[in-house]
Amino acid sequence: MTENTPRERQDTYALDPEDMAEMVRLMRQDRLLSKGMGGLFPELDNQLPSSYDRIIDIGCGPGDWVLNVAYEYPEVEVVGIDISKLMIHYARDQAKTMERENAIFMEGNVLQPLPFSDNSFDLVNARFMTGFVLREAWPSVVNELYRITRPGGILRLTELDTGGVSNSGALEDLLYLTTKMMHQLGYGFSPSGRTFGVTPMLGKFLRDAGCQDIQHLTHGLDFSFGAELHQSQYENWRSGLYRLLPLLKRCNLTTDEDFGKLFEQMQQDLLAEDFRGIWYILTAWGHKGE
Repeated sequence: MTENTPRERQDTYALDPEDMAEMVRLMRQDRLLSKGMGGLFPELDNQLPSSYDRIIDIGCGPGDWVLNVAYEYPEVEVVGIDISKLMIHYARDQAKTMERENAIFMEGNVLQPLPFSDNSFDLVNARFMTGFVLREAWPSVVNELYRITRPGGILRLTELDTGGVSNSGALEDLLYLTTKMMHQLGYGFSPSGRTFGVTPMLGKFLRDAGCQDIQHLTHGLDFSFGAELHQSQYENWRSGLYRLLPLLKRCNLTTDEDFGKLFEQMQQDLLAEDFRGIWYILTAWGHKGE
């Protein structure tokens, strides 16, 4: 396996947001999540309050969630914001092709003040910020998301602590290397790096920002062999884990040879008929007081 010379980065994403392969992976992952979580708004029984007319997706990537919400709720303005020029350009093209005039995409960095006034959105959605928000930045980021949430509106965070649990030793080893690497690089809240340690913190961040009526919903995504989500998750791990190799080596956690052996064994394990795996994800949300 060889490394490409990385471009100069101005972001804090673990994987390069301007990489075409990463865009394809995120598109696949987004569809996997919406399906596995039971819809666009499972904690609301997949029905937005009728009074909601403007929502935003933070770190929208190639825009799949925004486009789907815009389709289901044509009377609602749905905004997607992301730091990636590549992904925003793609999302805008998709919105134009699909004639989703209520889907608006713009470049922006959630680690800086967002270009919206106070109380701008009825629902603020953010999924998997673990991959680009360093641990010390979380409180200020959630505070900024709370600022743009309208009184009575919802601030909604969806996160993960591991890439799943399974009966594949190779996959377990690779996922542990990933959480250890992220810990070394300043992501997550685990004291040891065995997990990301983010989900236990979500309620605190929401409460400290000012949210009320904070609730949690756990999702278990079955990616066992033969399950509906198996192929999507297999491709997700193949793409994502392979492109983490340069960072894993930089953190002195593996070598080309050791990683290659684990990677090949992981692929064999996931394609075996007796493979079993579950991915646990948590959504936490709260309301902004009237």
